[in-house]
Amino acid sequence: MKPLLRTSWTMLFGVLIGTCVFAVAANAQPTFVGKFTLPYEVHWGQAVLAAGQYSIRMYSVAGPAMVTSADGGRTVYTQVPTIADSDKGGTRLTITNLGNQRKVRSLNLPALGKLVIFAPLTQSEREEIAKAGQTSAVPVVTAEN
Repeated sequence: MKPLLRTSWTMLFGVLIGTCVFAVAANAQPTFVGKFTLPYEVHWGQAVLAAGQYSIRMYSVAGPAMVTSADGGRTVYTQVPTIADSDKGGTRLTITNLGNQRKVRSLNLPALGKLVIFAPLTQSEREEIAKAGQTSAVPVVTAEN
């Protein structure tokens, strides 16, 4: 009878801890929330986003971002980014155009002092961009702007 009682307490304790963790996660406040408009189709990680309005939400600059279309019909989670010091300028997405494929590379967050890098450039990509200069910026509107 004692092993059964111990198993019940262990299970109850596990359920209690799981409930608490879920409740805390559900009430977590995002570190960053912004909105942007893509004027053209872009690749963001494995996803392809059509031109249109989107929102971005991050609960940690070191964690994946959640990108949602304005109509709520599509949500994409990014890969875990690399973090660097922010660039000068405003809050913006940096997009490259290489081989007729536009790709989201980074999100500059000067208010947080961070540059969130979703797709670092390879050496050959850096060289190609240096020659062609095919980088664009898409402004991201935040509550602070």
